[in-house]
Amino acid sequence: MVNNLPVPADASTDAVNRAWRTLVQGLALDVVVAIVAVLATNVGDAQWTKEYWLGIAALLGKSVVTAIVSYFARKYLPPSTT
Repeated sequence: MVNNLPVPADASTDAVNRAWRTLVQGLALDVVVAIVAVLATNVGDAQWTKEYWLGIAALLGKSVVTAIVSYFARKYLPPSTT
C-alpha cells in the first residue's frame, strides 16, 4: 500500500512520525540495556531488587518522555529552512 503523503509532510504528520521513530529507537536501547542488566545479574550473585525494577521503569519512562518532547519540538519548533 502506498501512502500519498504531502512532500514535504505537514508539521503534524511529521511530528507524529518523528515521535514514533524516537520512541522505537529509545525502546530498542532500553531493551539492550535491560538484556545487559539481566546478563550481569545472572553472572554474579545479584538479586532482582526493587531498585533494579525501578531502574528499568526509569529507562522506559525516559523513552516515553523523549518521544513526547520530540513530538512537541517538531510540531511547535519546526526545523529551519536554510
